[in-house]
Amino acid sequence: MCSSFGALRAGSWASATMQYKQDRPSPLAQRPLRSGQMVNCLRQHFIYSEKRARDFLFSAVENVLRSTAEPLILSRLTRTTTVRAQQDAVISGFEFSNWDAAGNAVIQAMLNAEVLLTHDGSPVPIGIAAQATPVADLKQGYQDLTEAYLVEFLIRKLGDVTTRDHRAVAHALFRQFDPRISMDFFEDRVAMLMATLADRVTLNEVGAYSVRTKQNFALYSNA
Repeated sequence: MCSSFGALRAGSWASATMQYKQDRPSPLAQRPLRSGQMVNCLRQHFIYSEKRARDFLFSAVENVLRSTAEPLILSRLTRTTTVRAQQDAVISGFEFSNWDAAGNAVIQAMLNAEVLLTHDGSPVPIGIAAQATPVADLKQGYQDLTEAYLVEFLIRKLGDVTTRDHRAVAHALFRQFDPRISMDFFEDRVAMLMATLADRVTLNEVGAYSVRTKQNFALYSNA
């Protein structure tokens, strides 16, 4: 009697385990879901941009600042940069249609990352006056700092980013880039960006990231 009951229990447990494995998404299936969650998080807060478009915009804002005799206020810099990036993309054969949204997202991320500088070298203040503030220069390493800000934003907003999410972060930030470049390269890029956050992001014993303190409340107050 006991052996029959035990066999029944064993059979039920095996059946339940098999059903759980069938219902549970595989790690490969989970990656698109996780990276999609990250993309949606950035998009909902108007700071998401595709990698190729972002790089054109980075290059354009640098060229615009170098070629203007007088600093442009941020609102005009955003428009001028977006037009320049679109022109450069056409010349390069890169097809992209959503330039206005991408331009606003990249400039907003740069503003939040405090890489847009005024004439005295201080960051453009975040707030209601930002759009009317003249931008004179870019902080050294502005591209890395801006993308590191996006990583930090995801860590703070999602609250459950771990070391196992490096590939998902790489997909979220870089997946539209040149497919000939190995995803391993982009995972290494994520690791390097994480390293730049060592002064304010911690890693606990189970591999979960958390932001130690808010460097500037304004960076997250409207995001």
